[in-house]
Amino acid sequence: IGVKEFEEKIIRKGRWKKSDAYLPKDTKKEDEPLPKQEDLELKEPGSSENMPKPLTRSTNRVYTNYQTTSSQYNAVVGGIPTSCYPLCGVPTVRSDIPAPRIRRLADTTNYGDQGNSFAILFPSVFSQKGVYEKELLKKRPKAEIKQVLQNIGMNVADERFEEIWKQVCTKHEIKELCDCEESIWNILNKIHESRIEF
Repeated sequence: IGVKEFEEKIIRKGRWKKSDAYLPKDTKKEDEPLPKQEDLELKEPGSSENMPKPLTRSTNRVYTNYQTTSSQYNAVVGGIPTSCYPLCGVPTVRSDIPAPRIRRLADTTNYGDQGNSFAILFPSVFSQKGVYEKELLKKRPKAEIKQVLQNIGMNVADERFEEIWKQVCTKHEIKELCDCEESIWNILNKIHESRIEF
């Protein structure tokens, strides 16, 4: 709904009182107009009719300090083991029952894949970026892994990538290199071991 010129004058009209001169500038007054000029935008390009800007949701922006779900805290490869710090308030882990592939919402059993207070206070680098263990350990084809490495900023030369791929596949004694699927975690480890600079 557009704001017409006479409506804008009504909104913008405010009363000045003598006592207002003694108030600090940032004090909000009851009769102060609600929308400011920066809260209005043109209804259409080239039009003189204004309308209020739409409100933005917090989900429209990405925050650097966003929170991850509690079941995925410290659920990454390389997470700090619980033997390195005291456990406080950690429920018992049911290691005698295998964890189901798909968990129900009502299932409150701890299968050992849930985070604890340490993981919440000090999340790993991977969980801060929203990458969890299942994504790192998922087997992927060679082309997809190369695309992922390019997307994260590692400009891998074809010869070097082929060399790393052969090393990882021969480690698992896979004969057919073209059909080999590997996890990103193993590729990143091999890159780190070989100290190849990209």
